Amino acid sequence: MSGDKRATIYDVAKVAGVSPSTVSRAFSNPARVSSDTTAKIFEAARALGFRQSGSSYPAHSHHSSILCFVMADVTNPVFATLLEGFQRAAHQANYGVVVINSDENVAIEEKTIRKMLPQVDGIALAGSRLTPAAILAIEKTKPLVLLNRFLDGHTCVLPDTSGGIGDVCRYLAELGHKELLYLSGPKLSWANGMRWRSAQEKCHEYGITLRHTPNLSPRLLGGIDGAHLWMQHPTTAVLAYNDMMAMGFIKEVMSEGYSVPGDVSVVGIDDSVMSSFSDPTISSLSSGSYDVGRKAAKSLIWQIANHANRERKTLIMPMEFAERESTGEAKK
Repeated sequence: MSGDKRATIYDVAKVAGVSPSTVSRAFSNPARVSSDTTAKIFEAARALGFRQSGSSYPAHSHHSSILCFVMADVTNPVFATLLEGFQRAAHQANYGVVVINSDENVAIEEKTIRKMLPQVDGIALAGSRLTPAAILAIEKTKPLVLLNRFLDGHTCVLPDTSGGIGDVCRYLAELGHKELLYLSGPKLSWANGMRWRSAQEKCHEYGITLRHTPNLSPRLLGGIDGAHLWMQHPTTAVLAYNDMMAMGFIKEVMSEGYSVPGDVSVVGIDDSVMSSFSDPTISSLSSGSYDVGRKAAKSLIWQIANHANRERKTLIMPMEFAERESTGEAKK
């Protein structure tokens, strides 16, 4: 295009091989256009120097070099570790990072992301509670990566939940535990569903009877509520959705006169800093959070640099089990 002639949607449509109405929809309502077609249109628009007033998709030469990191709960230490790994990789690539805390609220998450989309180059969703349709709509506008959640057709960075919980169940079985209670996390959490499903498979493999609580808060209060449920039908071992719940559970049962691990062995997930400072210290399964965050940032930056390339990957990070004071041999 010459410098005197401004590109139009008809020019973009011709280069992308689509109709002008499809180009218009891609910019005004990308959820109505396939991801592959949207990528072709945006690539054509960049090549032609096309600008549309109010378009949420920035021209290549006007990248903000800012990534948006969306976390479900700022009070949960695991998200701090995810963010640490993410920021380190982003800063090494000369990207800044803005952070959104959704506070486990889907409406807040969706509303805030919608406001931030025009200002950033890519979105990272850590423990997102959004629906698949909402996530797809975001990626049709900006590059996106999911942390600790799998959704087909998107780049996802995940811990090896099945392998990690398998290590926990084998460890408990070797200590003589035959019954395990799982303290369930949030209903909309993909990680909670995966941890429960993996626990079912691995407990069956190692001959452990398994049951679960209703969905609980992923905070200390959830662990306290779980303790009251456990006291109604005690098991020799408990696996908590995360370390915060494990800590709340331990404090509550000990306040009621139970011994940990004498009466009940407790395992958390995330291997957060609090697991080493609790009394007793908490045996915990790491979720590989730092590496998950680092890989997620690198994957997102790659997508930004190769936006027209519709290549999506699932990256699996190992989980490691740390044995501490909260677990021991099953009570006879």
